[in-house]
Order: sequence, then structure tokens, then C-alpha cells
Amino acid sequence: MRQLIGSLVIILLTTACDRVNDPIVAPGANNGGGTGGEVVTRKVLLEDFTGHRCNNCPAAARVAQQLHGVYGEDLIVVGVHCTETFAAPVSPPNANGSYATDFRTAAGNAYESALGIFFLPNGAVNRKRFNNSITLAVGAWSSAVADAMGQEPDLHIWFSQLQHNATDHTVSAEVKVAVLNPIEGDHNLTIYLTEDSVVDWQYDSEAEPNDVPNYVHRHVLRDNLNGAWGAPLVVGSAAAGDTITLNYTNFQMDPAWNPAHCALVAYAHNLDTYEVIQAEERGFQH
Repeated sequence: MRQLIGSLVIILLTTACDRVNDPIVAPGANNGGGTGGEVVTRKVLLEDFTGHRCNNCPAAARVAQQLHGVYGEDLIVVGVHCTETFAAPVSPPNANGSYATDFRTAAGNAYESALGIFFLPNGAVNRKRFNNSITLAVGAWSSAVADAMGQEPDLHIWFSQLQHNATDHTVSAEVKVAVLNPIEGDHNLTIYLTEDSVVDWQYDSEAEPNDVPNYVHRHVLRDNLNGAWGAPLVVGSAAAGDTITLNYTNFQMDPAWNPAHCALVAYAHNLDTYEVIQAEERGFQH
């Protein structure tokens, strides 16, 4: 099976090696729930920085989906639309209503500035430096993801509760984090709200015609439950065996978002280096 995965990664872009560690067992389910006693893996977060007016971004999104097909739930993909040039609505408006949606978010704008996103498509894999850079051209995604897979997890994150109120268009969540190995340095927990399968316009250089009115945007970042950089999770250090609980209540959603396609993504990251050390995703329809 591992040989098959390796072959698929080679087909996608380039050669890379997997690392295998002994599985770790901790409380909470491996699929974002929480039933106890499941094997914990260190999941990988691929942030696809993209835009609906970026002609090469659809090809990058297809690479992200291919990688997701290889690694399954161990790879969490989020499409972060950013930059005035590529993610803002066209101005003045087009007569046919194309590119009228503003896909940008406050968090995406913050990451564009902090991470130095100067071109699209672009990406980050656990926001870890790969070839001496946090942001990566699409040609490096496969190798960076393969390099990140199989590492020993220092944290286990799971959603112990998630409730969507269809009447009020709100979502509430309780997130638990178990410390598996000692943690040094300040770390925050950020929670994304994403919506999958958003049908809207997209400029695609590989399509004919290039302007696609019914393009399916995947894993779209809609908002953050706790700001661009999240809330404190570890201040200074944390010992193995610690468990931290964070609660978020009645976060207001846009009524236009389809809850059947929505999910929360929680990830812990180092405040100094930006590196993501663990992530978890749970769909509303769990």
C-alpha cells in the first residue's frame, strides 16, 4: 500500500519519501469526533492561496484535490482566497454579473501580508519552511506534503461538540486539545469555517472558454471563529498529559452559506514561526 501511495505522489509532481512512526493512542476520535481510544496521527494542513480571477489557480486546486485523494483525511485542504487583484470582485461590474463575488476574508488578508504572498497560485504546507520558504509554488506541494506526513504528533485535537442552529444561522463548538509530548513556546489555536462546493465564476486558463460560470470552488475559507491568529493554547510550555478545552458559542454565519457543505478546521500553530503542529477537521454533517 505504501508503495502505491509513493507511486501516486510521483505521478502527481515529484519523488518524495514517507516517514513511519509508531501510532499513538489518545482520547478523541481520529475523524474530529470523540469516542476515545483511537489512533492519533499528525495531520497536515495545505492552505491553497487562490483567487477567482487567477487563471492558473484552478490547476493548483486540482493538484490539491489529487493530493487529498492520495492521503485522505490525513491531509486537510483549505482554499484561502486573497489579494485585491485576484480575489476581489471586478470593478466596474461586468454586465453579465461575472466575478461579482468578494471571496476575500479578513484572515486571508492578514496571511497575505504576514506570509508574504506576492503571487498566485501559492500555498503553505503546515506553514513550515520547505526549501527555505513558508509559501510554496504548486510544483513543491507534493514533496512538501509527503515530507510532512507520518511525523509524530505532539497534540491531539478533536471537536467534542459541534452544533449548527439552522434558524439563527449560528454554529457553536467545543474543541479539546490533549498534549501528547511536551510543548515549548507560545502556540495559538485557530478555527476556520469553510464551505465546500461553492459554485461561482472562475477564470481558468485550461478551460474553453476561460471564463467558467459554474466552477466548483473547493474548501473555501469563509471566516474564522476566533480571528486570524486564533486564541492562546500554550503559553510558554505545556506538559504531556495536559488537556485544554476551548468553547465558541453562537458564531454568526452568512445565511447564504450551505451548512451541508460547511466544516470547521482547528489548527495549533507556533506564534514565532507560524508552523502548524496539528490540525483537525469536522463537517457540520458529522
